[in-house]
Amino acid sequence: MEKNGIHEEMRAVTKFLANYAATLMGVGVQSSRILLNTERMARALGYTTDIVLFQKTLSITLHSKDGAHNYTSVKVIPSMALNFKINMKLSRLSWEALDNHLSLPEIKKRYGAIVGEKRESPWTVLILVSFANACFCRLFDGNLTSMIIVWIATFIGFFIRQQLTKRGMLPLAVFAICSFVSTMIGASDYLFFHGGTEDMSLGTSMLYLVPGVPLINGVMDIIDHHVLNGISRLSNACLLVISMTIGLMLTLLVTGIDVTTFTHVVRPNLWLASIADGLFAAVAGTGFAIISNPPRKALVISAFLACVGHGIRYFLMHNSEIMMDQASASTIAAFAIGMLAIYFGKHIHCPSECFAFPSLLPMVPGMFAYKSVIALMKIVSSPESNTMEYVSMFFHNSMLTILVMFGMVVGCVIPIFIFYRESFSVTRMNADGNHSSRLSAQNIKHMLASRKIILNLQHK
Repeated sequence: MEKNGIHEEMRAVTKFLANYAATLMGVGVQSSRILLNTERMARALGYTTDIVLFQKTLSITLHSKDGAHNYTSVKVIPSMALNFKINMKLSRLSWEALDNHLSLPEIKKRYGAIVGEKRESPWTVLILVSFANACFCRLFDGNLTSMIIVWIATFIGFFIRQQLTKRGMLPLAVFAICSFVSTMIGASDYLFFHGGTEDMSLGTSMLYLVPGVPLINGVMDIIDHHVLNGISRLSNACLLVISMTIGLMLTLLVTGIDVTTFTHVVRPNLWLASIADGLFAAVAGTGFAIISNPPRKALVISAFLACVGHGIRYFLMHNSEIMMDQASASTIAAFAIGMLAIYFGKHIHCPSECFAFPSLLPMVPGMFAYKSVIALMKIVSSPESNTMEYVSMFFHNSMLTILVMFGMVVGCVIPIFIFYRESFSVTRMNADGNHSSRLSAQNIKHMLASRKIILNLQHK
């Protein structure tokens, strides 16, 4: 009877931990945080655990402290939207369970309340994302006409995305349809308005679809030795990008637009241009952040970090004495974002990636990717004698896209790895509700190598 009771208890704990880890995976949490949070939760309940993460499923094995009993559960990871608020609150719950010795029923109750919280209003998200992408257009030198067209294209495209997602349509199909609709509206600048930056209207009209957080998470997982998960996330993100490309290609086939020139604007006052770029990036960062449903405080920080990061990058690239390439400038700007994110994470008790990742999105090399697609289409459609020029253009822009993305992610995550302990304990709170990076006396005892060391410390 006693043995059956232990197994029933372990079964309940294992099932809950599997749901807990699967929820974290579903809302887009980085692999190391999922493992640390789940292991901490198991330790709070008096067990140890082994976890294996895959893209669609996870396996968790619970062990009793004496090693005499174990229980294994396999859980399918649910399909969920990105949700940084759940990331923060479930991370905090693992610390509360450990520090306050919460029982399993109490943990389940709090878990249910967190998962059941409503997201931001879809209309609020829709409007902010539209302004974000319009500002993104301005960052790529689009004029006012282009910004208005991109705002309309984003509003309609993102609304369609919300409705199709609500109806359970396959994400790849959703991205292709939304890309086609948005780029058709963006192409109206070529067909009717001729505002002067037509290529920006078309090229940035679909950039609200770029799966920035999955791309960043994928690279971060690979750097953090979760290679299988990282490759899976990158593969899924690349499939979404291909779906976006299909929508753009359909638009170009339907309209017959020949994209051969690209806008380049020179701004005479470097300081004013850097500040203006930073302010537009702040709006873009806020809009892209709200898609991931972060805490309200994180929205303000995302705006500030995007402003600082993009302003730094613009200055480094356009200062006549520096003239840094975009990959290097993006890496330095991302490092500044990462360092500031660690600092702010401690003050609002929120994982730094909740506002660091959205802050990077205004620096995504969307136009390089757009030029790569255009070059690829030209390779297919042009006479054989002209293909080498477009092959060179394709590889040039593709490599720049990859290098800038990789530099951004590496620059941002380096501070997270430098301050690894602080990064993964920012959600810990004291009994009075304040952040604590210190370990409790009980946890210190668990971490000390031997009882003799504890006795020596007490004697002193």
